Amino acid sequence: MTSPLNHTLDRRNFPRRDLLRAGTAAAAVTALAGCSALDIAPDTGGQATGPALDTTQKQSPMLQKLVDSGKLPDLAERLPETPLQIPMQQELGQYGGTMRRGQVDTGGTGGQYMVFSGLAEWSPTTPGKPQPGLAEKWEISPDGRVYTFTLRKGLNWSDGEPFTTADLMHVYEKVMLNKELSPVFPGWLTVAKKPAVFAAPDDITLTVTFAAPHSLFLKFLCFIPFGGWLIQPKHYLSQFHKELVSKDDLAAEIKKNSAPTWMDLYNNKNNTNLNPDRPVLGPWRLTKAINATNTTGKLERNPYYWKVDEAGRQLPYLDSASFQVLSSDAIGLRAANGELDIALWDLPETSLPVLIKNQDAKPFKVLRWQTDANTSILLNQSHKDPVIAELFQKLDFRAGFSHAINRTELNDALLAGQGKPVHPCGQVGDEYFTEGMGQRFIEFDLDEANKRLDAAGLTKRDDKNMRLRPDGKPMRFTMQTFPVGVGLNQMTVLEYAKRHLAAAGIDTVIKTISQDLWYTEIPQGNFDIICYPFPGYQWDIDPLWYVPNSNLTYWAPRFGTWSYDPKNKFAAEPPETIKSLLDLYDQLKVAPNDEERIRFGKEITKLHDENVWIIGTMPLPYTPMVVADDLKNVRPEAVASFRQHYEGATDLAQIFYAEPAKHA
Repeated sequence: MTSPLNHTLDRRNFPRRDLLRAGTAAAAVTALAGCSALDIAPDTGGQATGPALDTTQKQSPMLQKLVDSGKLPDLAERLPETPLQIPMQQELGQYGGTMRRGQVDTGGTGGQYMVFSGLAEWSPTTPGKPQPGLAEKWEISPDGRVYTFTLRKGLNWSDGEPFTTADLMHVYEKVMLNKELSPVFPGWLTVAKKPAVFAAPDDITLTVTFAAPHSLFLKFLCFIPFGGWLIQPKHYLSQFHKELVSKDDLAAEIKKNSAPTWMDLYNNKNNTNLNPDRPVLGPWRLTKAINATNTTGKLERNPYYWKVDEAGRQLPYLDSASFQVLSSDAIGLRAANGELDIALWDLPETSLPVLIKNQDAKPFKVLRWQTDANTSILLNQSHKDPVIAELFQKLDFRAGFSHAINRTELNDALLAGQGKPVHPCGQVGDEYFTEGMGQRFIEFDLDEANKRLDAAGLTKRDDKNMRLRPDGKPMRFTMQTFPVGVGLNQMTVLEYAKRHLAAAGIDTVIKTISQDLWYTEIPQGNFDIICYPFPGYQWDIDPLWYVPNSNLTYWAPRFGTWSYDPKNKFAAEPPETIKSLLDLYDQLKVAPNDEERIRFGKEITKLHDENVWIIGTMPLPYTPMVVADDLKNVRPEAVASFRQHYEGATDLAQIFYAEPAKHA
């Protein structure tokens, strides 16, 4: 059995992370056929010109003013001894400007990719690879069990306090090992069923020792929910920790912040999307949070950021970013009018034709990034009703269900025929994907659907020609979802599926629920069928999609609970084939080399290919990435993936405006 990998990944508190938030926009109907909206060739836009570049200016003018007035130390005192020098995507940049953003989420400021720094960070490549970050270097023992990291000397938090291994040991000793903050040791730091051991012989050296090789450790460090969570400011958060502050002081803080428990207080203060006082190590820091009374959040540059450009000039180039809460329609309209400088999230599916039409006349361009979302239909393999559970676990039923869906009709109506139907088995470009996967039972074939459903035991029908359950009772499945704003619109997919399934004798009803109710009911297994955008890229570091090791494994949540807590009242023991996914993932994590790791990963995707536990429709031809015309150093192509940090895949610290004065 595996530990719950996502112990530290609370998708309710990580604003809309669970939504695969790429903001992909489906092309609107067949009117687009023959036009450029679905052309997958990237449009890199024109080249804007700006003021002459002064490479002797080593920091932002706004910071230089603070230095000159004595409010900030000299740059040499703020940078580490060995700043990380970043190669430019295109060219050296200009300082200045505020980036305008929009978001639907009202629960936090969506700048998580702008405040992140990790010991290791993704390279701005496809696929992303771990590269040095806060750690200048690392060494791995010959047996793959011990990782030794060397931090950059002289790193500072955004408030000027030193960042050392004491911060990392605080997280290990006072968070990971504290049963109130961490009832279960983080699964991503557990291999061979044993937790990692951290040690710090000095201020810049950290060792992490595992019971067996950990093939994914460096990748985990690059991933915000894990590697970002590891980076916590001890000097700030100690004042909210039960073991590190007096009882009276802690009680006063709990009361002041209206926190139910000290754990809630600690976690709220540690939230970089909600708490402007929380120091960070990333390029920007939150200065104004979105909340119930404020609909615009703001981030400003971190004066202690530790990366420089090729001329030794401190990054980031942009002064700030603003995030305004808008409806998805308003985001689409503003993007199409050139009033947002980057738009990748929450773009409504109706906006793409206007974006394509307007980009020649308005000051923006649309880049075609690779999508990582396949709107899919998930049958609850761990259903609480044993009759339905047995039915859903039959391959014949899933095959018949899939054959009954007319994806060609969906494709023609929504994607002008440009989509490529596939079931999720990873995806093209992912190292675990094999060409040809995801094509079983994919074609629309009512005759074959009926044969398969009969073979599954659904041979009896009612007076309306709807099939009855194997026990003879009426059979109606509820298909539910909540608005996600990624991939094909789920409600539209379900409406098509409902009609197609009825032709095969499967009666369904569609239900939309709130996000809060989703996170209450789905982990308990209280559902029949759900519709959700399913990812395929770099899934090994967020494996619950393909491996039932979490109660948020949407196609088998009760199996996920069983994987780490078999006695839990919501747990259900999976069949042997599904158990094998857990065993294969355990072997993947301890693989001694990449070849072995990839072999185990391909075994997992092969099982999904053979069993079709997730019934896919189709990914979009591309994800639109809307950027201002004069915003430079943006990658023309990347994968719009949660695991690759969406727009963070372009290395945001180096983007700049050719004419920053126009964006003040």
